[in-house]
Amino acid sequence: MASADKETVPSTLHALGGVARSRRTRRIGLGLLIFLVLFGLLGFFAAPPLIRHIAEQQLSQQLDRPATIRRIALNPYTLNLEADGIHLGDKGGQGDFIDIAKLVVRPSWSSLFRGAPIVNEIRLDSPQFHIVRYDAQRFNFTDLIEKFSTPSPKPESKPTQFSVSNIQVNNGRIDFDDRLLNEKHVVDNWTLGIPYIATLASKTDIFVEPKLRARFDGSPIAIDGKTKPFAQSRESEIALKFDGLDVPKLISYVPAKLPVAVTSGLLSSDLKVDFVMSGETPALRVSGTVDLNDAKVTDHASAPLFAARGVHVAAASLEPLRNALHFDEIRIDQPVVDLSRDKQGVLNVEKLAAQPAAASNAAEGKPAAPGAAPASAAAAAAASGAKVEAVAKAAPPLDLTIRHFAIDGGTVNVDDRVPATPTALSLTKLAATLDGFSMQGKTPAKYTLSTSLSRGGDVTAEGTFNLAEKQADSKLTVAALALPALQPYLGEATRARVLDGTLGATVNAKADWGKTPLAAQVADSTVSLKSLKIATPDAKAPAIVLPDASAKIAKVDVAARTAEIASVDASGLALDVQRLKDGRIDLAALAEPAQASVPKRTVARKAEAAAPSWHYRIDALNVKDSSANFTDLSTPRPVKLAIKPLELSVQKISDDMSKPLPVQLKATLNRKGSLNVTGDVTAQPLKLGLKIDGNRLDAAAFEPYFGSALNATIASALLNAQGNLTFAQVKDAPRATYRGDVALVDVRMLDKATSDPFAGWRSLALTNLKANYDEKGTDVDAARVTFSNFYGRVLLDAQGRLNLKDVVAKETGPAQSLTRDASKGEPVPLSPGVTPPAAAAPQASAPAAASATVVVKAAQPPQNPVRMHFGELLLQNGRVTYTDNFIKPNYTANLVAIKGTVGAFGTDSTTSAPVDVAANLAGNGPISIKGSVNPLIEKPALDLTATAHDIELTNLTPYSAKYAGYPITKGKLNVDLHYELANDQLKANNHIFIDQLTFGDHVENDTATRLPVKLAISLLKNTRGQIDVNLPVSGSLSNPEFSVGGLIWRAVLNLIAKAVTSPFSLLAHAFGSGGEDLGYVEFAPGSYQLDDAQQKKLDTVVKMLTEKPSIRLDLIGRVDPAKDTSGLGDAYVERLVRQQKLKDVIGQGESIDPMSVKVEPAEYSKYLTRAYKAADFKKPRNLIGLQKTLPDADMKKALAEHAPADDNALRALAQQRAQAVRQYLDGKIDSSRVFVVAPKLDAKGIDDKGATTRVDFGLQ
Repeated sequence: MASADKETVPSTLHALGGVARSRRTRRIGLGLLIFLVLFGLLGFFAAPPLIRHIAEQQLSQQLDRPATIRRIALNPYTLNLEADGIHLGDKGGQGDFIDIAKLVVRPSWSSLFRGAPIVNEIRLDSPQFHIVRYDAQRFNFTDLIEKFSTPSPKPESKPTQFSVSNIQVNNGRIDFDDRLLNEKHVVDNWTLGIPYIATLASKTDIFVEPKLRARFDGSPIAIDGKTKPFAQSRESEIALKFDGLDVPKLISYVPAKLPVAVTSGLLSSDLKVDFVMSGETPALRVSGTVDLNDAKVTDHASAPLFAARGVHVAAASLEPLRNALHFDEIRIDQPVVDLSRDKQGVLNVEKLAAQPAAASNAAEGKPAAPGAAPASAAAAAAASGAKVEAVAKAAPPLDLTIRHFAIDGGTVNVDDRVPATPTALSLTKLAATLDGFSMQGKTPAKYTLSTSLSRGGDVTAEGTFNLAEKQADSKLTVAALALPALQPYLGEATRARVLDGTLGATVNAKADWGKTPLAAQVADSTVSLKSLKIATPDAKAPAIVLPDASAKIAKVDVAARTAEIASVDASGLALDVQRLKDGRIDLAALAEPAQASVPKRTVARKAEAAAPSWHYRIDALNVKDSSANFTDLSTPRPVKLAIKPLELSVQKISDDMSKPLPVQLKATLNRKGSLNVTGDVTAQPLKLGLKIDGNRLDAAAFEPYFGSALNATIASALLNAQGNLTFAQVKDAPRATYRGDVALVDVRMLDKATSDPFAGWRSLALTNLKANYDEKGTDVDAARVTFSNFYGRVLLDAQGRLNLKDVVAKETGPAQSLTRDASKGEPVPLSPGVTPPAAAAPQASAPAAASATVVVKAAQPPQNPVRMHFGELLLQNGRVTYTDNFIKPNYTANLVAIKGTVGAFGTDSTTSAPVDVAANLAGNGPISIKGSVNPLIEKPALDLTATAHDIELTNLTPYSAKYAGYPITKGKLNVDLHYELANDQLKANNHIFIDQLTFGDHVENDTATRLPVKLAISLLKNTRGQIDVNLPVSGSLSNPEFSVGGLIWRAVLNLIAKAVTSPFSLLAHAFGSGGEDLGYVEFAPGSYQLDDAQQKKLDTVVKMLTEKPSIRLDLIGRVDPAKDTSGLGDAYVERLVRQQKLKDVIGQGESIDPMSVKVEPAEYSKYLTRAYKAADFKKPRNLIGLQKTLPDADMKKALAEHAPADDNALRALAQQRAQAVRQYLDGKIDSSRVFVVAPKLDAKGIDDKGATTRVDFGLQ
């Protein structure tokens, strides 16, 4: 076979050579040669100018632009066409449009045989395009688009057959002059290589592999691919690579105006795009990476929105037509997000989302018609909604997976204008990861998140979630989150100002939103606060300081709406609470909103049933090492309470307010008083059951609440209480009880006007106290009341008003001093040599206090009745200082060592309480009070006996000098008093015993009595210098002028007056003479002889003068002319008769006492006749001239008529009577004590029932 072939070849060559040497062949060949030469000559020399001319003409006509071609070269044999210097000017001939250095076209002769154009090569060298943009949609080539964009009327059913190979563009350049944005761009060094493009059947199933290389404003771009553009499958692959593409320049040419401005960004990619058409279903898959570096996005006001150092997206497979997006990695490095919210509460990103429609109209230069906008928008929304609904029905569910997502070094800046104080917050060091995320997978994705707040605080979160299963769990950790940064947002709910503090939290949560309602739970979590400081709106110092607090959350179930808190603990809590002058509590302002809430946009919602209320439980609330300061500025003087330390424990707190809460409280009040409280508290209705143990609680701190009704200031008062307190709010009436002991100790009361000590005590203790309060009144029952180490000052001022009446203010006005007169500068000391216990207010402040006017308010009587009962009152070691400024010099007495007991008494007592009280008058003797008393009933009753012995009267000198006119230089006083009070009627007997009372020299005093006081005292004294008298007094308590002291004083004055004016009547009683008046002795008319009765009376006078040796007796002889004139006549007759008998008996050898001579009745007539005859006066005679013999009566009458009874005789009678008394007293008393004074010759001034013929006695 091989040999045969070898033989055939030479034979064939020989045959051909024969044909070639034939003549016909030579002619044909010569003709063909000539044709070829002519064809070549025409092609090389004639055709190029012609083609150049036609091309320039056609290009100018079709493009409406001047066109020039420097040179055209044509090789007619190879059909190669070259055109150099192709130039198209801009429309109108100004400027350049297109310049091509060289165009090479190499057609193929095979086109003649295939019936379709076949080009082996098209090459453009150094093409330059000059593009000018005039406005948003108008360029320097816009007219060409409009001209050639008109579609042909009858499009061909089959595509035009062609084949073009080796398409090349080398060193291309595009100069873009954007006059709208005033920018210029250059795309240079771009090369394009397309191996071929063909619609021939033999070429459609062969991949076309185009390549593009270029620089856009210096950024390289590389596009490689392979495609079957005219095959049935349209199978294509494109590799898109570019590096550092300037995004802002690209974004500026997006047809629609974007709501944001990209100011910086370099875009790089390495993408692979696969496309294939399977039947009617296209398939598009994108894979590769995209990087955006140094990105910056702002709004159109140049406000920053987003920035990132780098954004890296690695797509494993993106199939958007199948809704399948699988990312291998998404990483954002150092992103910065800027969010802002305006005063209406709208975020800047929300505004951007609402801008596209308006921006599109603005880009087209067509303002939207106001009336048409809603209609067109509605129509567009309806149309798009219908399309979206149709697509949604056909589109498969989104299949999104992200193998790894990360944010590193991020920052979020928030500028919020909604709060009253605009605020700026920043989240820094933002880092987040997401691994294994899949919307369709059943394996949960893991995520982490961490960030720091610029103002302090870190937040981390980690957990898993599964969108397919609709489940998630998370652990959120907040560390040292600075709370002051959140202050502007707290203002929407509170006026509190957070000065300092951090928030910490560890929250473990899980959620299942596949359930209805949402199943969300929080368990085993903690929340803590550190260094919290909260101030009221206008204060500089914090009102609440909380160094440490924490809450342990056991479980919170959102679906069940339950919350269980294991414990809430606070340590070091410090509260500073003020009650303002208008009565408001400053901390209450913390609950008030400080500003209007954020404007809320109305959102239409379906009506929903009211959700059930939340139920919560807090097992324990513990507050320890805490303190509270309370200042009340609404009182006349601020009330200041300092509670430190403070410990509080409350158990079993829940939303069921009817359940009791176990409470335990430990506190120290004002640095010295301790308080322990345990028990139960019920909120609704309010009910308390507490055990109280209080020791030395500062009760004086509460004095401003009631002190305005007192003229005294409570400088110190400490309360002790050990007992059980209950309280219950029954409807509108509160009820309270207390059982236990109460004591008010270390009480110091000062004069409010001067700050001088006024009263106080060491202890006022109520033992086994039972107190009840309800709407019916108050009941107080104490088994024992012990009042120990008490003192007080009782002052009688210069106007005679007792200070005890002014302790409770009767009228509103300046405070009245309880220790000083308005005219006096300094108070009398509390007791001589005794320093009063230290009061809370220093004495150094007294002058300042005195200079300021302190206002008090009148006290109001209690509204409800108060019923009291006390089993026993014990008085221990008390003292009282009494100062009397009513007298000059002032008097001060000190009652000390007061002690004793008072038995059971009360407001409803039916029996009186026994009383046994003893005391000492300082520097004097003891005082004792015994008996019974019932002081609290409506009409008090008493039966008391009081004794006081060995009281030095020299201390009473101010009184004796003021009222008697003499100072007391010596003397002691004993008193025994007995008082009975029943039915407001007082009966008192005052037994007074005074020993050795001695007065000094007289003191001139306008207030002293004019009575002879010394005489009265002398009359009252006995021989031992003692005065022993009883002064009974009585009176009615119903009399508003009633005063026991006044009654006694009036009784003393009456006694002195009686001693002076009726001393003998007083003495008659003293010496047992009954009602007999010893002030005189009586004589028969005209006589000066003492009968036996008068001598007996004189004996009583003698006894009286003997008992009172300091008394002198004056004898005042008296006559009564009406009686003594006739009496003198009778006495004259008797004397004459007795003289006649005396003549008979004298001279008988015996001594005769003329006064002893008596005329017997039998002999009276004889001697009368003698006396008549012997009388020298004219007598009646008979007819013969002799004296008549007259009857005895006539003779007595005649003698009496001639008796000497003139004034001299009466005077002499008066003197004789006084001498008769003196003579009787001679030898019985010292004659130096008896004085005969001038007689009185009439009966004037005698008012008694005694005889007017007498001798009156006077005492000196």
